[in-house]
Amino acid sequence: MGDDRPKRSWREIDQSREKARPRRDERERARDKASSSASYSRYKSQLDQLFKPGGAALPEHIRAKMGPEDGEAKARRALLDALREAPTEANLSAYLEPGHPLPDEPRFLMGLLAIRNEALIRPVLAKLLDVVESGQRPNRMLLIQRLEAAQTFAEEAETIDLIRMLRAALD
Repeated sequence: MGDDRPKRSWREIDQSREKARPRRDERERARDKASSSASYSRYKSQLDQLFKPGGAALPEHIRAKMGPEDGEAKARRALLDALREAPTEANLSAYLEPGHPLPDEPRFLMGLLAIRNEALIRPVLAKLLDVVESGQRPNRMLLIQRLEAAQTFAEEAETIDLIRMLRAALD
């Protein structure tokens, strides 16, 4: 009861395995090599810093292409940077006073809910409601906790209604 077929060598076995595997394209190999290089990882980290809120400023050659920035835009940017750095009642009041719109960043807006002035919180709540209704989904549990905290100090009906509408939009 012997086996009459010839035994395959390890070389033949390896060759059959290589045939079974799909060949990688040269472009894929070049892309993998480029993505693992040190210069590419530095480029990616600089790019991440550029798009992170409060991160790095635009490089000079890109800023020059965007044209000159007017005084009003610089002032708005300075107020927004101050508000991001220290979300206090004074900074929020200074930002909202000239009528600047709040950004559509749910995490930033949720951080502003710690302010205890109802007149300043109402535009934040309205913007959060717009953000949620537009389809962006902030961290639901964190927002619910912030809304419950805001509801404990809310006394005016308009503020309480905004909190309830925002809570209903989350469910």
